[in-house]
Amino acid sequence: MTDFDPQVGDQCNWRIHSDVEPCTVIKRTATTVVVRTNRCELVKPPAMVPGGFAAVVTENAKWHICSDFESRAPLTFSRRKNGRWVLSCSESKSPGNVLSPGWHKYYDYGF
Repeated sequence: MTDFDPQVGDQCNWRIHSDVEPCTVIKRTATTVVVRTNRCELVKPPAMVPGGFAAVVTENAKWHICSDFESRAPLTFSRRKNGRWVLSCSESKSPGNVLSPGWHKYYDYGF
């Protein structure tokens, strides 16, 4: 995602392998982006049937994303040579820990 250019106040998401956490940009420099994750409330639990490790999700959960993020610890992402924004403490080759545009929540119940 080399054309993603997050700015202060933008809503984005932190992809943690198969999970997704919504966050808001609170600070930006030329090479770093600082975000805080937003609080989420489960509105509707996922529909599941037995199978897999414990169950298979047949319908995803519904989440309400709250704009409250003040009490959350900030996370710093740095821009890599390939243009991706990666969590600063992560390896650049890792497929997870990437900042992406959009504001949504996803929890992978399969892990």
